[in-house]
Amino acid sequence: MDFKTVRADSQTFVYSDSGGDGPLVVMFHGFPDLPCGWSDARDALVGAGHRVVVPYLRGYHPDTIVPGRRYGAKEIGEDAIRLLDAIEAERAVLVGHDWGAAVVYRAAALAPDRVRAICAVAIPHPNLIKPSPGLLWGGRHFVTLRVPTGPWLMRRNDFQYVDTLISRWAPNWSGSARDACSREVKAAFRDDRVLDGALSYYRHSMPGGADRLRQPGLIVGGATDIIKPDTFRRSPEYFTGRCDVVIADGAGHWPHREASDLFHAQLLAFIAGLG
Repeated sequence: MDFKTVRADSQTFVYSDSGGDGPLVVMFHGFPDLPCGWSDARDALVGAGHRVVVPYLRGYHPDTIVPGRRYGAKEIGEDAIRLLDAIEAERAVLVGHDWGAAVVYRAAALAPDRVRAICAVAIPHPNLIKPSPGLLWGGRHFVTLRVPTGPWLMRRNDFQYVDTLISRWAPNWSGSARDACSREVKAAFRDDRVLDGALSYYRHSMPGGADRLRQPGLIVGGATDIIKPDTFRRSPEYFTGRCDVVIADGAGHWPHREASDLFHAQLLAFIAGLG
């Protein structure tokens, strides 16, 4: 991907833009990942005639860091709307994975007229994420990454914890794409500013508290992720209208990459059905 920068309201965005006049789709990556994780999905959307914008999450590129600006739910939702302002886009379909999914849920609630529809990958509606013994164990990174020793844990043994998390969350994922994901994330996190930004999402997060959404939604989960499929299937409870749920068999926390053919087909069909 080729990247460029744009500034709006004291915020610099670093993003890839396919250009064109097609309907706009903005894709937000998650943790541990980078914009390149959307490369195949972006190509599929561009091939179907869409304009696709893929930004770095704030904090994941040193140019995007705003000293003193927090990474709580409201702030990360505002990031998405500011990006639309920066690229002079009135509305868009927002797609997000992991923390990117948290971004699109919050943006849809904050500015419903700006968000045409959402696709959330690997994260069900936030109000459904309830403490349980299994989830507390599988999601223990929410504790280990928000405490003061979090940066040390990430840097230890040349960022071995990145591989630990990928294996824990996506036990069946292997091959060159997985290896590239790990390698590129580790390279980004060697910049202390970026590592601090990425971990700040955990430090500033609070559970639940999301709104019921009126936009159409596509929720995509993996059958072997730490969040169980039945939790994803309850997401329509928090949408006033259409909400499709897709569970990728065998996939974990990266279903858009582990089951890319399924994901591309479902996302293209969902967007085409918006009218």
